[in-house]
Amino acid sequence: MNSEIRDQYWVMARRNRVHGLDPIRNACRDAGNPQEHLKIIHVAGTNGKGSTVNYLRTILNEAGYKTGTFISPHLSAHFDRIRIDNSWIEEDVFNSYLQRNMDAVEKYDLGMFEIDTLIAFEWFYDQKVDYAIIETGLGGRLDNTNIIEKPLLSLITTIGYDHMQILGDRLTQIAFEKAGIIKRGSTCLYGYLRPECVNVIRRRAERVHAAVHGIERYYDRGRNRMEFMGCEYEISGAEYQKANASLAIAAASFLGIHTDTEQMKKAIAECGWPGRFEKVRENPDVILDGAHNEEGVRALVSSLKDLKKPLTVVFSALRDKPGKKMASILREHCDELIITAFENARADTTDDLKTDGAIVIDDWKKAVSEALKKSEKGTVVITGSLYFISTVRSELMD
Repeated sequence: MNSEIRDQYWVMARRNRVHGLDPIRNACRDAGNPQEHLKIIHVAGTNGKGSTVNYLRTILNEAGYKTGTFISPHLSAHFDRIRIDNSWIEEDVFNSYLQRNMDAVEKYDLGMFEIDTLIAFEWFYDQKVDYAIIETGLGGRLDNTNIIEKPLLSLITTIGYDHMQILGDRLTQIAFEKAGIIKRGSTCLYGYLRPECVNVIRRRAERVHAAVHGIERYYDRGRNRMEFMGCEYEISGAEYQKANASLAIAAASFLGIHTDTEQMKKAIAECGWPGRFEKVRENPDVILDGAHNEEGVRALVSSLKDLKKPLTVVFSALRDKPGKKMASILREHCDELIITAFENARADTTDDLKTDGAIVIDDWKKAVSEALKKSEKGTVVITGSLYFISTVRSELMD
């Protein structure tokens, strides 16, 4: 008898498979296709997915709707990927669904992300959520969440250079993969994209007879303020959140929800997302931001100029990112840049990340400690891989 313990750690140890969508499709079929009975908003994009999901979840909750969300990667614990009304699935509940599905897991050799996807669909169905907001893990067309055949709405946040070894090295190739979530007869809203990406998305929509709309532009009304669809909103956190909030507000409007009430505006203004320009300490201010690719770093630096000086940035990234270029961009926008490393099989080395003018400290705890000393009366921004941010956040929040 196999006495191996099947829990979150067992799930996390299972590598994500590259075996197409049939295994997860078959596993969901064996479970009664719970995803077919949910009102799903499917979200793809290079950056901004998690924040857009969180803004839309906040709006739906404020409107009185029970809302499930599925995001990745996790930030605090594996269970925080799967939530209802921003409360994680409990460990014993997760484990009960895991045990229920072990035959399918073994029969179809499901990897971590497939298992999480299956559990999320089942839990949301059993809990009778009003809406389920499902974020793709990687790309769209071949993502394991893309067995959703009739999404209520598809959202595409941004399209930039990331995971190029899988999605392609041209923006149009990446756009093609993201556009794969657009299904026959559905509706897609997209954010502020380059014209060549819009063309790809519109061609996909035309092929499958789907409706597709770009959202209106927002008007900047100063730090943390914007006007969108004729209404002024206050947005907390980084300036890049204005684009994510705009897409969420547009999606809510499509669903028939009005966001122009004072109560709704207050909910949007107070909406925060852990690890995305999140202030976790004061004196000095310490901000965590998961700018995990070049596009994310460029979005982050637009908010650095308003922070208290001196500004020290601590940075680490995964091997499959343009880490040296990201470090170089950060170095231009801070007083000190500290390059460090963290324990992860995919993490890059400090030798590969270092750039001119940066300080290298291999031990991330020592790197953070040094940053706190250097910016005693200013700000420390800790950024890079979301896995790095998760590691640091757990230490700082203890």
